[in-house]
Amino acid sequence: MELTPITQALKRLLARHFFLLLGSQLAWSSGCFAASSEESVIELETVVVEAKRPKKIGPMEGLNLNKEQIPGNVQSITSKDIRESMATSLGDLMNSRLQSVNINDYQGNPFQMDITYRGFSASPQIGTPQGLSVFLDGVRVNEAFGDVVNWDLIPMNALSGMDIFPGSNPLFGLNTLGGALTLRTKNGFDDPGVSVGFQGGSWDRKKGEISAGWNNGKLGAFVAFTGFDEEGWRVNSPSQVMQGFSRFDWWEDSFSLRFSTLVVGNTLLGNGLIPTDLYQQNPEAVFTSPDSTENQLQQYNLGGELFLNDNWSLTGQIYRRDSSRNSVAGDIYEDFREMSGGQGDPLQTTGKTRTGQPVCRYQDANHDGIPDYGLDADFDGIIDPGSINAPLKPGDENFLAEVPPMDPDCDQLSYTRVSNGPRNGAFGDKTKRNPNLSPSGWVDGTPIGVLSKTAIGQLTDGGSLQLNWNGSQHKFMVGGSIDAAGTDFDTSQRLALIDAAHRVYNDPAQIDPVFTAGREDIHNNAFTGLSTTFSGYFNETYSPWENFHLSVAGRFNKTRVKNNMTARTRAGFQNLHEILDTNQYRPTVIVCSGTDPSSCPEAANYNFRSNWMQDVFQSQNPYYGLGQYSETPTSETFDYTSFNPSLGFSYLPFKKKDSDYKDLNVFFNWSQGTRTPSSVELGCAFDGSLVPENPGDPNSPLTPKSFSTIGGSCTLPTTLSGDPFLPQIFANSYEFGLRGKAFTDWEWNTSIYRTDLKDDIYLVGITANRSFFDSIGDTRRQGIEFGFSGKAGIVDFRANYSLTEATFQSPWIMLSPHNSSAENRDNSFSPSYGSDGKPLEPAVDMIQVNPGDRIPGMPLHNLNATVNLHLTQKWEFGVTMVAHSSSYVRGNENNGHTQGAYNYTEQSNLTGDGYVLIQGRQFKDAGTVPGYAIFNLKSRYEVFKGFSVFGMINNIFDRRYASAGRLGVNPFSPSELGAIGPSGWNYNSNDWQSSTLIGPGAPRAFWGGFEYRF
Repeated sequence: MELTPITQALKRLLARHFFLLLGSQLAWSSGCFAASSEESVIELETVVVEAKRPKKIGPMEGLNLNKEQIPGNVQSITSKDIRESMATSLGDLMNSRLQSVNINDYQGNPFQMDITYRGFSASPQIGTPQGLSVFLDGVRVNEAFGDVVNWDLIPMNALSGMDIFPGSNPLFGLNTLGGALTLRTKNGFDDPGVSVGFQGGSWDRKKGEISAGWNNGKLGAFVAFTGFDEEGWRVNSPSQVMQGFSRFDWWEDSFSLRFSTLVVGNTLLGNGLIPTDLYQQNPEAVFTSPDSTENQLQQYNLGGELFLNDNWSLTGQIYRRDSSRNSVAGDIYEDFREMSGGQGDPLQTTGKTRTGQPVCRYQDANHDGIPDYGLDADFDGIIDPGSINAPLKPGDENFLAEVPPMDPDCDQLSYTRVSNGPRNGAFGDKTKRNPNLSPSGWVDGTPIGVLSKTAIGQLTDGGSLQLNWNGSQHKFMVGGSIDAAGTDFDTSQRLALIDAAHRVYNDPAQIDPVFTAGREDIHNNAFTGLSTTFSGYFNETYSPWENFHLSVAGRFNKTRVKNNMTARTRAGFQNLHEILDTNQYRPTVIVCSGTDPSSCPEAANYNFRSNWMQDVFQSQNPYYGLGQYSETPTSETFDYTSFNPSLGFSYLPFKKKDSDYKDLNVFFNWSQGTRTPSSVELGCAFDGSLVPENPGDPNSPLTPKSFSTIGGSCTLPTTLSGDPFLPQIFANSYEFGLRGKAFTDWEWNTSIYRTDLKDDIYLVGITANRSFFDSIGDTRRQGIEFGFSGKAGIVDFRANYSLTEATFQSPWIMLSPHNSSAENRDNSFSPSYGSDGKPLEPAVDMIQVNPGDRIPGMPLHNLNATVNLHLTQKWEFGVTMVAHSSSYVRGNENNGHTQGAYNYTEQSNLTGDGYVLIQGRQFKDAGTVPGYAIFNLKSRYEVFKGFSVFGMINNIFDRRYASAGRLGVNPFSPSELGAIGPSGWNYNSNDWQSSTLIGPGAPRAFWGGFEYRF
């Protein structure tokens, strides 16, 4: 039964004057005991009051509805549920208790999992399309950069409960495409007392928790701290988590105030996916490491509620959220496949020229370190007067000439290839006839790893104000909010080596010094941005009858995103191994510091063949994106507006009847939500607008701006570039369901839903080596949910099943070189392109995605069940099962990858007038991760009042399984022609085998601990 306004007012009065009432009761009791025993006893009638816990609708408190008034399958978890679950992370908790939830462990760390709900993700990984909004006490915790959710920043022992609201509910603002998760913290009034706990066991885990709550009737305080340290079950995967939370409340009859702080400092190592065959050999192995993330957060939140009368109240809050993220990722250097020779190969010189003449000396009149140049327009071999070092104009390249060397009889230093080169044996002679072109590759000094550094700083300020009316027939609220988020982003990379434990490290002494990126960081991109959102919203739940509730809601959003970016230009973008210091380590001539021969050094200091044309002409031509054009500064502003409505009803047809079906509840809801593109998506968006290919020549051929040289390079996830407007995503959700009770206290629910997205965003392939974020048309998530829970004697149980179908609904093309169905023809076939610059059919290494293809990482069937036995009043024992069916891996978006198929390469035929496809390596792994079911045990025993010991065993049958994966390649493959280095790296990329890289689940583990509550 719903709490009436009078009852609510009494409840507040009782809460504030509890001690006064308690003292009066004690005094009255003393008088009763002193009275005559002969005084008659009055027996009062027993009254049973039914009450239902109200839901806090919207991010902020103020509007209270019970479950039967909400037209949707709202799922809840209480603080008691959190405590009894013994879950390590929110991902583990939600995966084992909620419907339509699954986790994808791409990162290999329990605090960095992707959580999906109804096919929508909330992920800590930059670049993952996000579709869920997450709130902590009304503060949106989706970070400004990429809308990511850092689950490790949320302290579980400070939570009083959580609710997940389905669909595109407009009350929760931007990014609410598939649902919203609201988290509430504890306070000193509702959670008094002290709790101390410790847990330890497998993988050297040490976890300590302490919390304390206090109040004196008006003032309350609550503090919580969590310390977590673990070595992890995989090689080199430790994690440290430190979370501190405090909250202070002031309650009066007419108002309440709260102020909370959250401080977190975590270091997480998640070493990501691993090739299937390596996992089968050693499940604890890592593909490469480290993959370290340091997250820090300071959050401050001041809020309150003013009770205007028994029905009306005003709630508001202001907050500041200051977070930083610094990460270092060690990965294989996949561009090793492009090490095709040249100045980067191991070369040697005798210090002499080929002719035996002296080394040429060149003047440098302007002291820029480059041999002087001029123009010879009449081709008479004489530099034209006034043209020496003059700025070049379009067409001057046809008359460009170097100023002759100071000595007429001279030559350049010569270099020869070291025996057994090149570095990548794939560019050698597989017949082994030429010793200087060995197919084995070159090990010494060759970089095979890459270290990527990313630094993100985010500062968000916001506030909201909301008017609430909790009437008998109307539950109405109207409010507004403003959120302003500033972001700083910077990233760089450095070439590295890999040791026998697959640890990626940098040691310039062991890398050939010609590789500049082996001894210094190469800056990729810098980004600053400000996103400001103004919102106005309302919600009305009208109850004309006790058993019928009509809900109408809407929200208006206006968002402005200002981005300032600096990126390496696309045409000037080079692979790290192509950034060479040939002047110092492959010099061929001498550049003097003027025009006087006496200013010339003795040793060669400039590589004329490699650098002169680039330094003189290409650096002055914007087409090449070098010199002053090597970076593209971009400043852009994007504006988005939307109005998102929702409409639904909830009906209890038998509520007023004395029937077994009196709790039957029928509900329906339609809602619309939006998501504005994140900075990372706007930064790497495809721009099909046609511009001159050479910005210095307006008559040059037109090309899509993303292919021109003035835009920035985009090599996600470590770089960004300024690019065009992307439309915001619109979601339309429909849900119909039933819920009720059986056998008095057994609860059940079932529902069907569909969410259709328009202009969904995905990373698409445009050419064989370029991908961009772009709108791919429509996608769909639809499914059914069923839940059942209850008690029978000493047993309580819960079972949840969901079918989640997430599919693409429009055709599109993406790059996926390790998919067996990818296009193989790179010579005989050239795809046609539309006027927007997009391919109309897949080019080499691309795949075609069609409507109906399932989205990777989304199992079709999901099941979790728990049975708890209360063996005695002090001892309980429980078992939980979590099961998911198979799912497609990333890179197999077309669902077309076939295990056992072969890769083909196109080569010229024997007559030279055509091409043939040559069968290559077999794809040994599937394009899916198989389904799995794991069982976890837990037990708790109360030794004495307040003190309990507990133990748990996860994955009791030691099941090997994986929750996520992607198609990739394994450079640690057995040798056919390539040399194998100390790390296991194969130095001939033609030997590399395609593989499905998987995110393995943890093996059997044991933990025990104690908890003392007083």
